[in-house]
Amino acid sequence: MKLILSLTLIWTLSSTAEALQCWQGEGYDTKRSSLFPCDSTELCATVAARGTVSGYYQEPTFRSCVPSFIFKEGKHTFSLSFGYVTMAASVHVCNTDGCNSEGIPFPDVQRENNLQCFTCDDPFSTVCNQTVQCVGVEDRCISGTVQDKYNVGLTSHIYGCVSANYCEVLSRFELLPDLSVKFPRPLKYCGNNFCNSAGSVKLNVMTLLFGLITLIFY
Repeated sequence: MKLILSLTLIWTLSSTAEALQCWQGEGYDTKRSSLFPCDSTELCATVAARGTVSGYYQEPTFRSCVPSFIFKEGKHTFSLSFGYVTMAASVHVCNTDGCNSEGIPFPDVQRENNLQCFTCDDPFSTVCNQTVQCVGVEDRCISGTVQDKYNVGLTSHIYGCVSANYCEVLSRFELLPDLSVKFPRPLKYCGNNFCNSAGSVKLNVMTLLFGLITLIFY
């Protein structure tokens, strides 16, 4: 028993010692943030995103701890276009105390590429057969459904363009214990024009899709 208690104590102390301290908060200036300890399995991250939600332009910057099983160290660019929601985000993930203090540039304006996908023209559409032109690193069409974890009647459907690395992030989202949304079925991705045929769907409410990329930074 003493051996078990000793090993448990050593593990606890070593886990605490290895935990990073990261800046957490909104805003480009770290004066609007605070330094907090993270869990031992988390890294530091800065996110600079720009895009529109239902026609309203947004340009938030976030600093936070992030689970290492979702984001890897390094610099990443994520992008999505869902018709009424568009977003591109620069993400810098690092592994030393306070390493996310520096500001990072917002993504460059992305040019149209050769991929087109089906999308919904507004959050309350019953037929998602509109088209969206993919841009920049968006090389996949996506289709799927998002539900409120605590009220499955609150449902939105996701159709549009995404970058391949964003697909990888979304596939790990449900492993987060406090995630407020869920995916009742696995999201589907494909790489050909209009391969995400939507057909007729019913949208009950708009989930803040722009927040999917920043969801874990709160």
